[in-house]
Amino acid sequence: MKKIVFIISILAFPFFANSQIRKGVSPFRFNQDMYLGANIGPNAFLADGFSEYGLNGSIGLSESVFIGYNLTEVFGVRAMGAFSSMNWPGISSSQVSGIKFSTISMSFEALYNLSNTFDIYNLNRPFDVSLFGGVGYIAREKATFQNEYLGMLYKAGVQVDYRLNYKFDISATATGNIVGEAFNEYKVGRNFDAFPEIKLGLVYHIRVGSSFR
Repeated sequence: MKKIVFIISILAFPFFANSQIRKGVSPFRFNQDMYLGANIGPNAFLADGFSEYGLNGSIGLSESVFIGYNLTEVFGVRAMGAFSSMNWPGISSSQVSGIKFSTISMSFEALYNLSNTFDIYNLNRPFDVSLFGGVGYIAREKATFQNEYLGMLYKAGVQVDYRLNYKFDISATATGNIVGEAFNEYKVGRNFDAFPEIKLGLVYHIRVGSSFR
């Protein structure tokens, strides 16, 4: 009888262990980790006159570097510095000429990992999806505007990370950025300007301690 119970226990163990993982017991130990990254991609300046010039006329390029820290399985923070070249085609119906200009910005963001919220913490999962939002400052060069600009920057977006290994991720982000209406020195209608971005980059994780239980 004891042999039968022993054999049944051995055969049932894999199913029991697998069911524990499905119930939320991760085989990995979470360790707070710092990460470094950089990304690049197009932006579109959605300002006054956009209905005339459309998306193709407003494409620029954004580049960012960032440092972040995952505090828990689902919550993290990061600081990001960015440089962007932008294109505002102007408003032809009002004889407002277009301007190409550059900006630099510094922002602080909070991230919420949806994948770890609805599933277990799993470093073998190839994709992670996160939401993020933040605030910072953005400075615009004078270019052919009348003045330089310095003001608040508000941002929010979604991020998808593809895990290459325990150290490296490929990261894709879609971000909406909001700035003040005086950003392009043309005030009419709404009281803000916006520039969405889509960027692709590489992230390096500095994990501390063993990842396994």
